[in-house]
Formats: sequence, C-alpha cells, structure tokens
Amino acid sequence: MIRSPRPATRIMLAAFLAAALLGVSQPAAALSRSTIMSRAQTWVDAVIPYSQTGWASTNGTVVNSPLLGWRRDCSGFASMTWKVPVPGGSTRTLHLYAQPITYAALQPGDLLVSYDNHAVVFGGWADAEHRTYYAYEMSSSASRATGDGTVIRITPFPYSSWPDERPYKPYRQPGVTENIDYTPYIEPVQGSNRFGTAIAASRSAFADGSAATVVVASGENWPDALGASALAGAAGGPILLTGATELPAGVAAEIVRLGASEVIVVGGEAAVSRTVASALDALPGVGVKRIGGTNRYDTAALIAAEAVARLEAGGGTYDGTVLIATAGNFPDALAASSLAAARTWPILLTDAGSLHPRAQAQLRSLESSQAVILGGTAVIGAAPEAALRSELGTAGVVRVAGSERYSTALKVAKLAEEQGLGHERIAIATGANFPDALAGGVMAARGNTFLLLTPANEMSWSAARILIDNAAEVGKARLLGGDAVLGSMVRESVGVSLAPVAPPEG
Repeated sequence: MIRSPRPATRIMLAAFLAAALLGVSQPAAALSRSTIMSRAQTWVDAVIPYSQTGWASTNGTVVNSPLLGWRRDCSGFASMTWKVPVPGGSTRTLHLYAQPITYAALQPGDLLVSYDNHAVVFGGWADAEHRTYYAYEMSSSASRATGDGTVIRITPFPYSSWPDERPYKPYRQPGVTENIDYTPYIEPVQGSNRFGTAIAASRSAFADGSAATVVVASGENWPDALGASALAGAAGGPILLTGATELPAGVAAEIVRLGASEVIVVGGEAAVSRTVASALDALPGVGVKRIGGTNRYDTAALIAAEAVARLEAGGGTYDGTVLIATAGNFPDALAASSLAAARTWPILLTDAGSLHPRAQAQLRSLESSQAVILGGTAVIGAAPEAALRSELGTAGVVRVAGSERYSTALKVAKLAEEQGLGHERIAIATGANFPDALAGGVMAARGNTFLLLTPANEMSWSAARILIDNAAEVGKARLLGGDAVLGSMVRESVGVSLAPVAPPEG
C-alpha cells in the first residue's frame, strides 16, 4: 500500500519544490567576501567525493537528501559558497543569482561560470601580471585520483581550456560586502559639476605653477571645443569650461590663481557668449582672444592654425601630423586629446562621406605630411581616406580604429605609448560625455601621460591590462568626475589592477 507523506515530510517537499521553482529567480542573501571564501575553504579542508547526485552540508558532511545540502559538483560547490538555496543552482542557472561583472573587477568570492560546462570560485590573482588565479572548484578528475573532489588550483586565466561558444563569464553576488578599498590607488579629480571637474584638472596639472594662457571652451556643447587640446598644449595652459551665458565664479578664480594674462575663447558667440567674454576680459590683467569660425569645421581649422603658430613661436617644431576626427560625435577626438596636447597634433573635423573642404584647405596651409584618421569607416568612410591619400600619399595616412568608441580609444592609447607618453598618474574619464575628457586630456599631457576612456559602470579587460602591465609606473590613476560619472565598478577595477597580489587566506 502506498502511504501518503507524513505532514513534516510534506512540508519539506513543499519547501524543496518552492526552492526548485522559485529559488533561481531570487538572489541569495548577500555575504561578505571573507564569509564566501571561508565557506569555500571548509569544503576544501573536508574530504568530499565528487557527485552530481549526492549532497553535502555546509561543513562538508555527506548527507542523503537534497533538502539538507548542496550537490557535490562544481555548481553545487559554488552555490554552497554563496549560500544559494539547497541543493544549489547549476551552470545553467547560477547567473540568475548573480550580477554580471567584467574580468577587471574580479575579486575573491566572485564566480567564473562556463554555461552548461563548469563553475569555479575566484580566489584572487596568483601573479602580478594577472595571468593566473587561485581557482576553488569541485573537480571530478581530482575526486577520481584521490577521492577528494574539492581543490584549490593555480589556473591559467580564465581557465585551462574552454569552448569558444561557452566562455567563462564573471559574476558577483549582488550586495556582496568587503569589496576592495580602491582609495589608495586613485587620485580623484572632480568637482561638484563639469565646470568644477575642469578646475580640479587644472589644479592637478598646475598645482605648483602658473599658466600665462588659459583656453576657455563651452561646457555645454562639444563641436567647437574638440580642437582645443592641441591649442592648450601649444600655449602651455589648461582648458577650463564655461556656460554659454554665464562664467562660473570658480573658473574666474582659477584663472586668477594661475596668474594668466591671456584667455583664448574657442567657439563662436553661440557657444560662448559676449557676456562671458566680457566677464573674462574684466579679470585683472587678462586679455581675451576669440577663435571662432562660421561652423565647427572652420573653427577646428582656425584652432589648428593657431596651435601650430604658437608652437613655432615658442621655439617648437611642428612635425606635420594632423588628427582627422568626425564632426558628428566627440569620443574619438577626445580619446586623442592628450596626444594632441602633448605633441601639438591639430585636430581637423570632417564628414563621414567626404573630406570636408575646410579640413583639406587647412592640411595644405599647414603643409601637413601625415594624417591620423580617428575611428572606423562608419564615422570616416573610404572616400575621405582616399582624398587624404591623394593629398599626402599612401604612406602619409594611417587609421586608428576599433569596433566602437572604447576600442578606438585603446588603439589611440597604444599610439600614445608609441609616441613616448608614459603611464605615471594616467588619466581615466568617461567616454559617455565630453567635458571631463576635454579637460582631462590636457591635464594628462602636462604629465606626459595619456587618457583612457571607459564606460561609466565597467572597465574593459583591455583597458585594465594597461594598468596591470604598468602598475609600478602608474602609481595612482587620476579619475575625472565623481561617482555618478565613474561608478564603483570602475573604481574597484582600477584598484584591483594596481593593487599588489596576495595569496588567499586559509
């Protein structure tokens, strides 16, 4: 005779079914990183045979019910460390309990999961180059060899082998505590708004010195300001930002602090009004010069001419290189702002479908010998490139491009390295908006380093690699803007990239 389950058993079965049906949609209660790693170490210290159909409790005791413990396989072990409801998620469902992160942000207690394949607990980097890490994992091969399935292995990143269609993806428990203290590795460069951040960049670049000339650009729109970096570099001063109709008091105070005798306003009166120019002219000992054309192309060309003239007037030599950027958006030009300022490489603007006549005319006027196209063919197409080659010869034109703005910025950073710009106090700004990068590029150039662009809430592995590979030289990275501009995940990634590695505890 088949008997009905006893009441207690029915309650346990109901709980199990609820966990199976609903658990994957509800995140586990947030733990600290030390708690996650302590739980992982408990299973490592116990002798637990691998099994996809058996279970073990938190302390590693083998149990006979999925209501009492977690599966003794890779995802069961990962679930136990995160305290996911028993019997645990699988490599198909662990991501439902997790927050996706980037490789650059990985810290002890995060997971690396290959869908429907394998899962490991990340225990920390094992070498300064971040090529290997401590992988805490439940292993069938280790279990077959010794009878004990839970191991710590120094593992090539992201894993010894993995299928291309199922890469190891990094995940974090939502709300996990004890994230890295990134403050020792970051020099904040920020104000209460974009105008204040540009002032902070000026103070960072000219902390103990003065600047005879200051470039002032619109903080509200970008087209007229894109070429300002080369001009500021040639003039030996910072870029400060203003409102279209009102000069911020802090900007006026910074010009006075620098002891500037000249302010160059870039852009027409629609960008920076007469009212602002008059307020600048009223500052003690300051004269104002405006460089503004009939449109963005004309303004960029006029700024380019002024930059080269100032360089040569100061005893420098223009090397004949120009940067060609799209007039339709700002990221590519801003990625090159530190290079433009450091080498006085003027920025000329063009359209996607043809080389703008004003840019072409300025190339000839400057007697330029090399053009660096910034961005892919979607932003500057084949026709402008062909026109440049006709002007300068095939060898005189190079394109620096990635698949999107951030990968292009990384290619520009590589070019900056090739040009001899170093990594000390490297600058990092968002690529989602223009003001911080505009001021930050000149600040970086002043220190003979360059600017990295990053999204607001994540840092790519490629960008992090620049920090990792040059950590001793970088020292601290200068981050432009507050937490709303560059979030905690970016700041943590910087900290992880620059911090010394340490063996896991336990």
